[in-house]
Amino acid sequence: MRHMLSLVAPFVLLCATSTVQAQDVLVLPINGRVSDGERKLEGCDILTYKGNDLVGKQTTTGNGRFGMVLGLGEEFAIEFRKEGYLPKRVLVDTRGDLPKDLVDIAPIEMAMSMLPSSKYEGADTDVLDFPFAIVRYDRGARAFIQDQQYTVDMMRTNGALLLMSGRSGKD
Repeated sequence: MRHMLSLVAPFVLLCATSTVQAQDVLVLPINGRVSDGERKLEGCDILTYKGNDLVGKQTTTGNGRFGMVLGLGEEFAIEFRKEGYLPKRVLVDTRGDLPKDLVDIAPIEMAMSMLPSSKYEGADTDVLDFPFAIVRYDRGARAFIQDQQYTVDMMRTNGALLLMSGRSGKD
């Protein structure tokens, strides 16, 4: 079964059917690609935090790809940074009430679209310091999925900031 989370925004998650286990310990694999909405972004730093502690860092190559494995029972923040673009954060909460009979976890495939900071000149972007998306385990879907309502609210905030900057629709 393939789960697809419908989004009209710069963040998409796909849950594939393959599974990952590391020495009989369940983990959450995350793979993805970073772009500017049109082109793959090389040189985007991807920082992974557990609480306030930096636990991983990688930089995308020419294909914009990245990958990581997160342990369960923790809360992680994944931050995407590239000069000339607004940073984006995704909260991944692996502390959920997982079923006792869970034997595998579907990987998450992320497609992150970075926003050029030039489009937000004159706007207070402090509100974008919050995660752009939150991912949690959903017992009904039996998969880690994003909180749709939270993401929609962040998309509205992003649109309002574009309007406030007076540059909406301009390049």
